Amino acid sequence: MKRAKGEEDGYKSMDIISSLPQEILQRILYFLSQEDVVRTSVLSKSWRHVWCTRPNLVFSDQTFKGKKQDFLSTVDKTIQRYRDQRLCVEEFDLCMLVDGSEDRESVTFLENWIPLLKNMGMKKFDLSIRARHCRKFTDMPSVVFGAESLQYLHVAKFVMHERSIERLVLLKHLDQLHLKKVYIEDAVFQRIISSCPSIETMIIEGCKGLKKINLSDLPNLIYFNFDVFYGDGLEEEEPCSIEIRAPSIETINITYGNIRFRKGAEFRNLINLHLRGVDSSLEHMSSCKFPILTWLSLSHCHGLKDIQLFIDAPSLVLFEYQGLFIPSISFGKTTSSWRSELNIKYIQINDGYLWFLKLNELLNSVSKSRIILTIDQYLMNHDDIIRGNVNMVQYMNGCGIAVVVDRLSLNASLSSGPSNLNGLLRICRPRILMHLDMEVVEWLWKVLMERESGDEGDRFRPLWLRDLEQGNMEIKETGREEWRSATLSELRKCRETKSYHTRFALKWRQVL
Repeated sequence: MKRAKGEEDGYKSMDIISSLPQEILQRILYFLSQEDVVRTSVLSKSWRHVWCTRPNLVFSDQTFKGKKQDFLSTVDKTIQRYRDQRLCVEEFDLCMLVDGSEDRESVTFLENWIPLLKNMGMKKFDLSIRARHCRKFTDMPSVVFGAESLQYLHVAKFVMHERSIERLVLLKHLDQLHLKKVYIEDAVFQRIISSCPSIETMIIEGCKGLKKINLSDLPNLIYFNFDVFYGDGLEEEEPCSIEIRAPSIETINITYGNIRFRKGAEFRNLINLHLRGVDSSLEHMSSCKFPILTWLSLSHCHGLKDIQLFIDAPSLVLFEYQGLFIPSISFGKTTSSWRSELNIKYIQINDGYLWFLKLNELLNSVSKSRIILTIDQYLMNHDDIIRGNVNMVQYMNGCGIAVVVDRLSLNASLSSGPSNLNGLLRICRPRILMHLDMEVVEWLWKVLMERESGDEGDRFRPLWLRDLEQGNMEIKETGREEWRSATLSELRKCRETKSYHTRFALKWRQVL
């Protein structure tokens, strides 16, 4: 049977590849998954046994779809065959599940495999072991910390105690450590990291038992992530105290931990700093230097309360704040083009005058950036607004130049009156105003349509209307990219027939 030209070219290409030396074929298989490697055995005679000798092995019990015995048997036979044939295993990647504290079989296999791999020229060993949820914690096999070739270690749902580290050796190759939902106490943790001087990435998620972390002996640490998951009883524990003195650190992510900044510290290589739910005071940050910090994110950090924070970050590109109160933050020299994203969720306003004053101060501190402002004030009540309005007239009349805001999102209902939106428009000049409910849209549309009439019915209205040059309502149907101008009657029709988004595009006169 005559082959088509394209098919014949394909066979010729395959013949050329198949004629390559076995070392080259092994290097080709190096970049394939274990499943794809096995499939190459049907290509030709020369490929039949190459997959059995490639220098890297990757095994995951997830590919065996719950057939635990098949998985253990396959890994065991493969390791034994490599040992018997004196084959080299440059890289070994193992991902496996241990079924609770009674699963002695899996632990026994693991204890047998690791010593064998040590004698096969292994340069890289990636191990990910996890235990099932069970009433009793599963003990971490001590043999793991005797594997000198470990480069990556991911441990989930185990307990690490003194017996777990009784075989602890100098893990000079370990550069990634990931602990997830592990019970580990301070002394054991400090012994482990003191034996891992080359760690570059450390991830700690939802772990119990840790009270204090001191990262002062890790010169190569680049990435540190600490995250506590609520819902597992962790909220009952005291937040872990974290101190970082790593000269190479580039990224710090801390969620519900208490970071301790050393007074006057210089983070010369820090690029990303993300803090969420930090209760400890952050006042010492004011004396720290962040020469190349580009991304600073502060979310629901109670440690910002009652302090005046100064940020020395001349390379800052993005500043994010989210919280239930307005912080006092100022910045030193910054880049010529940086962005501030402020998301303020306010539960209750006890003094409207003070709230607007603090917001005005925050906006002025970031006035040289492109500002994205979101106000979630749906829990404001009418009494709070009225109480603040006594002083607000005097404040608004004496307020300085308003700050230009690229976008203002107001996730709120103004059923209690337009005073709060009027206050916002007095202290900021948003180019885009969006996320308004229909009542607010109709009120603002009416104000814009009547702005030429000189109606003084609302005593706040002239304060911001006099600076408004042009205002257009725009809509965008769901699934479309472009915004288009629309009238109120057209918007009402859209509400009945399709999903849409609404915003106001506002053009302000330049105020000197």
